[in-house]
Amino acid sequence: MSIPVFIFLILYAIVVFIFLIFTFFNIYHSWRFGMNSFTNFFSIFIYLSALAVIFFFSYNFIKTIDWTASINIL
Repeated sequence: MSIPVFIFLILYAIVVFIFLIFTFFNIYHSWRFGMNSFTNFFSIFIYLSALAVIFFFSYNFIKTIDWTASINIL
């Protein structure tokens, strides 16, 4: 019995999608209802910068994997 590796890519994409929904929700509320100060803008910038770096490294790792392979269980 074997499991195709692309199943893990689909699960990862679902998790990323849910994470992005929460991210947009949080950024909207921070922007709309947060104090109109430099600290609020700076924290949003730092969060989005860290998110971009994480997605960059994640993409670089994901593109090196052979998604047509399968994992033998038994």
